Order: sequence, then C-alpha cells, then structure tokens
Amino acid sequence: MTETRNNNWPPCYPIIYHNIQADILDGDSRRMTEQSYKLWLFYVVTLFFNLVAVVVTSVSRNDGISIIGQILIAVLYLLAWPLFDFFCRHRSLYQAFKHNNQNRFRWFFLNTFLDIVFGSFIGLGWFYGGGGGVIAMSDNFKNERIVAGVFCAICVALVLIQVTLHIILFRKVYAHFKTHDDWTLLPGQKNKSSKEQARV
Repeated sequence: MTETRNNNWPPCYPIIYHNIQADILDGDSRRMTEQSYKLWLFYVVTLFFNLVAVVVTSVSRNDGISIIGQILIAVLYLLAWPLFDFFCRHRSLYQAFKHNNQNRFRWFFLNTFLDIVFGSFIGLGWFYGGGGGVIAMSDNFKNERIVAGVFCAICVALVLIQVTLHIILFRKVYAHFKTHDDWTLLPGQKNKSSKEQARV
C-alpha cells in the first residue's frame, strides 16, 4: 500500500511536502540538510535587515527618487531571493540526500556559489544596487548618519556570518560528495578510478 504524504510546507499555505526527519535517514546527511534549512531561515533574516538598512539609509539621505528605487530593489531581494534559495539550493540538497542523486548535488554546489556571490554583493553594499553593506555603512558614518550606519553594520555582520556558513556547509557537502568514487563534479568529467583504469 502506497503511503500518502500531504503537502506540509510552508505551514501557512502548504504547497510541497518537506520532512527532513522522515526522508533523510542517515544522521550526517540529516544534520547537513537541517543546517541548510536553518541557513535558509537565516538568509531571510539577513535580507530583512538589509531592507531595514536600505530604508533607514534612504530616508536619512533625503533623496525621494533614491528612496523609492532602493527600497523597491531591497523588497525585490527579500521576496525573490529566499524563493530561489529554498527551491534551488536547499531543495537540491534535500533531494540529493533523499535520493542519493549526483546531479542534485551538482545543482546544490552551483546554487550555493550563486548564494555566496549574491551575499557578497549585498555585503559590499553598493547603495544603488539595493544593498546596505560596507559601502553604505561607510558613507553613513562618514556623513554622521549614525542610526543608518548602525543598521548597515548589523547587515554587514549578518551577511558575513551567512556567507561563512554557506562556505562551511559547501565544504561539508563536498566532502560527502567525494566519498562516491564514481561521482564527478562536472558532467562528462572523468573520475579518478576511470583514469586509473585507462592507464592500466
């Protein structure tokens, strides 16, 4: 008899089935997947603080056009990037461990790289790019916009933490990936065992 699994995520309006404890039985794999999910939650918090930093900076600059443009960009980041991070990065890892799927791991590595690049962009804080990071923070403190500078500093700290955590998780998953001797990071790439057999 086939077990029916009802959609349970997100809790407010379930559209997919998501159950790390039930689907991923290996302890190390489960822990990495749980870390991935918590990292997604942390990314949402980071982008929220980025929005706050951009709003406070925009208001303190007293530039009407800039306020509208930068807030809209920061809102877009907050709405769009968590969806990308969950469905493209986290779900790739979830499915990779659930089905022991090489291609899903590859997608996870690619999307984690994109997450790190985007996080670094936010952390850099080019103001007209909707980021509340280092550049915006320095400009705020330089022009004595202390409150805005503090919010940007919080944003910078959060971005630094989440980028670091992404790198740590990437390394952990890659170490697991390398335990499969017949798996390669790039499609069509020869693995070590294939090269050794070719020499023989």
